[in-house]
Formats: sequence, structure tokens, C-alpha cells
Amino acid sequence: MIDFRINKNIAIAKSIHSDFYTKKEYFELSLNKIFSNSWQFVCHKSDFNNTNIYPFTFLENTINEPMVITKSNNIACFTNVCTHRGHIINEKKCFQKKMRCGYHGRTFNLNGELNGMPGFKNVEKFPSEKDNLEKFPLLNWNDFIFTGIQPKIKIDSILDDIKTRLKNFPFDSIYYSAEYSRTYNLEANWALYCENYLEGLHVPFVHKGLNSEIDIKSYRTKILDNGVLQYTDSKDKNVYAYYYWIFPNMMFNFYDWGLSINIVEPISFNKTRIKFLSYPIKSAENISKKIDELHEVEMEDEKVVLNVQKGVQSQFYNNGRYSADYEKGTHHFHRLICNYIK
Repeated sequence: MIDFRINKNIAIAKSIHSDFYTKKEYFELSLNKIFSNSWQFVCHKSDFNNTNIYPFTFLENTINEPMVITKSNNIACFTNVCTHRGHIINEKKCFQKKMRCGYHGRTFNLNGELNGMPGFKNVEKFPSEKDNLEKFPLLNWNDFIFTGIQPKIKIDSILDDIKTRLKNFPFDSIYYSAEYSRTYNLEANWALYCENYLEGLHVPFVHKGLNSEIDIKSYRTKILDNGVLQYTDSKDKNVYAYYYWIFPNMMFNFYDWGLSINIVEPISFNKTRIKFLSYPIKSAENISKKIDELHEVEMEDEKVVLNVQKGVQSQFYNNGRYSADYEKGTHHFHRLICNYIK
């Protein structure tokens, strides 16, 4: 097994070994050691305007854990698997007072407690605590809802930085737009997509349109616990955007028109799904044009990431060096990976 360690001194460090992107064993290791311990963004509180039962799959295609978020007095997250015979309880979003399994009629309250079970009158020592639904941790931040199976990777300092730095951002005036949201599928390793996001060195060479709008000399990177902030000025010296990356796979991008969220979901060692979620400010103008510009940047990024996926499979490439000035985010990302999979 490769010894994945990255020197903390970026000036002498080498990047993570290419086997991490190309070997199934390391992909499985990242699922077990990183993603199973991560927070994942699931939905916005506005999704519950006409719903109080919200089923979903935690990291579909890999971890595949059926979960459900419910809203009664509080918002909570539970397993979506019936404690009787393992049937999925909730198959679609709905508004009901109770959750009912369609297999044998077992019902659960919205707080996860067993409510009733036909045919169990003569069963001894029933019900027990194990007949209730397993509860998962839940984080409600500015009405954005995160959950995880065993979320040991702390993200509080990143969310606190957003709160402090963007204290005037109108969270109460944004809305989810399905029209401006998209899903991309990329035949490359999830980590290659993330590390491309985490440096601005490539911008003048890959993103001609974006480069014409920003002052690349103002590009700054701030290292956070389990995260990275990048921000840059526009040509008129106003902040063009704040790009927050939350380990391992979430990107919160704040613009003058609103917020875009990228969720980078691993599918296999060489397949990734990117959910591009748009939350415009209600009063923002020219949203369609700005989303089209982001789509153009996305296509440019995907092209280079695909080429890197091909390149890291070469027998003549293992790893490279970092730019000490421009690749601090990628260096931090690699060190976090090594820390969590050791």
C-alpha cells in the first residue's frame, strides 16, 4: 500500500500519489474513512413548505443509505428502513401525520418512534427501543440542512467564517431554482474535480471569459479547518465571488446574484456526479446570463479534469510539486485526505 503522506511545508511537498485516483482500493478507503464520516448537504428548509416527509439516499451509488428528514415541531433525520422486515418506509415526498410502511402497515411518528404494528398483539417484550427508527445527527444552518451517518469531520469553523465575513448576505431572500440547477456526470475521480476547484493558477489558461472579468492578481486563498476559502476582486475592485469549499466535497459559491452550491458525489474511482444547485436572490437580475457563464466555466473545468484523469493513469506519472503561492488549497486538500485515510 502507498504511504500517503504530504509534507506540511508546501515549498518542498509532493502531491498525492496518482494511485489514489486510479485504484479501487483507495476509492473504497475514501468512502469508508472520509465520506461515511462527513456532513452532506441535503435540502433547504423551503423544501418543506408543502412537505413534512422528505426521503433521500445518502450518497447514492456508493454508500446508498436510505434516510428521511421529517418536520413536526422540529426537523430531524432518521433511517428510512422499517424496523420490522427492512422495507423502505417512505418512497416519495409527502405531507402526512405519520410514516407508514407499505409492506405490513407498521407506522412511525414523525419523531421516529414506533406508533403501531398490526399483528403483533401476542408478541412479548414488544415494542422495544430497537423498534424505533435510528436517528442521525442534523445540522440546520441558515435553513440549509446537513446530515451524516457519523459526521466526525467538523465544519463549524467554515460556517462561522461565512457568518462573520458575509454577515450582510441576504439568506432570507434566496430561493431554490430548479430552472437554473443542473446535474453533470464526469468520468473522472471526485478528488481531481475538487483539487481543480481549489486553485486559481489555471484560470488565465483555461477560463478566458472569467479571467477577463476578475483581477487575477487579487486572488487570495485562506486555509480553514476542514475547508478553504478563495476570493477575488472584479475589474472594478469589488469582490467578484467568495468560493467556500467544505471537506470533502461541498462548494458554496457566493455571488452578487445569489448562491450556487456544488455537491461532488463519487460514483466510482473514475466517475463523479456534480449537483449544481442555484439559489438566486429574489431581486437579482440577468440570472440566466450569469448561470450560462458558470456553465461555460464548468465545461472548461471538466475538460481539463478529464485530461488529468487520463494523465494520472500514465506509468510515467506518480505525482508533482505544488505552487507555493497559488496551490495552497490543493495542498491542504491532499493533507486532509491523507489525515483521514491513514
